[in-house]
Amino acid sequence: MELKILKGQQLIGSALGEQIIDLDRKHMQSILDQAGLEFPEEKRRKGLQSESTFIIAFDGQEIAGYIDYLRSWTNPDYIYIGSVQIQKRYRGTGLLLMLLDRFRSLVADEDFIGFETSVQKVNTAAAKLYQKIGFKLENNPRNEASWIARAGKELLTTSPMVALIDRWRQQRH
Repeated sequence: MELKILKGQQLIGSALGEQIIDLDRKHMQSILDQAGLEFPEEKRRKGLQSESTFIIAFDGQEIAGYIDYLRSWTNPDYIYIGSVQIQKRYRGTGLLLMLLDRFRSLVADEDFIGFETSVQKVNTAAAKLYQKIGFKLENNPRNEASWIARAGKELLTTSPMVALIDRWRQQRH
């Protein structure tokens, strides 16, 4: 598995950018259908034009999964996690932990107070995952169908995520 770090602007109009949008659509469609929402393709394309950083895992030429993040639009003291996607066949393989480990190392020296993201309430698997790694769920005042998930900077040092990554690292060696 090879990890590459790219900025959103590098993905605009590229085949890789289209692969990411297709992956998002494929994985988000059933959740969005349950929530009664359409896939926000234009919003996602605009997201590629933002200052997002993408950590992309490749298995050969195929995207196995990725995380993208940027400074929060509502409070730049937070890092907003825009999307976490793992192809179904790579779930349970440690790929998510590999991505989180790299994410952790990339943001460790940045000046911020915490993390935030949003998750559809019908996406119970993602909500449980965020809680498992140390996020707290709050009602989203801008969208009653979603949660805002927040965690402090301690997510990088003393959260359940750290223990999971450390165990994963030990198993690899």
